Amino acid sequence: MIRDAELVDSHSVATLCLQMGYQLDEKIATERLSMLIKAKSDGIFVYQSTEGKILGWAHVLGKHLIELEYAEIGGLVVDSQERRKGIGQQLMKKCEEWARKHGYSEIRLRSGGQRKEAHQFYNQIGYENINWQQVFRKKIGG
Repeated sequence: MIRDAELVDSHSVATLCLQMGYQLDEKIATERLSMLIKAKSDGIFVYQSTEGKILGWAHVLGKHLIELEYAEIGGLVVDSQERRKGIGQQLMKKCEEWARKHGYSEIRLRSGGQRKEAHQFYNQIGYENINWQQVFRKKIGG
C-alpha cells in the first residue's frame, strides 16, 4: 500500500537511506520529514507492506526555475530485499500522479552514474536520459 509519509516513518526512511549509501541520523530524518510533509511543494510517499513494514519511499518536489518548471524526483529507495517486485514502479506512478495534480507536464530525476540498475529501471518505465552532467559543490558552512 502506498500512503503519504508520516513522522513515525522517520526510522524506516533513515534505515532505507543507509542502503543507498547515505548516512542519515534518525533525528535529522525526523526534522527533514517534518518540514517536507508540511511543504505544499513536496510529496513524500511510503510503500507499506500488509505487515506494516516500510519497504520503500519516494520524494517528489516542484522545481520553479526562470527558464522552466517541472517536478523532480528527490529520492526513491526500495529495500534491497524487495526490489524487482513492482514497488519502485508503483512509487514512481504515485509521484507522477502528484506531479500531474500539481500542474506539472514533465517529471525529471537525477541518478548517479554508478547506478546502472537504476538507469535500466528508469528506462523500462518510460524515462529517457536527456543530459549527462557533473555535479559540483562548495561547502559554505552550517
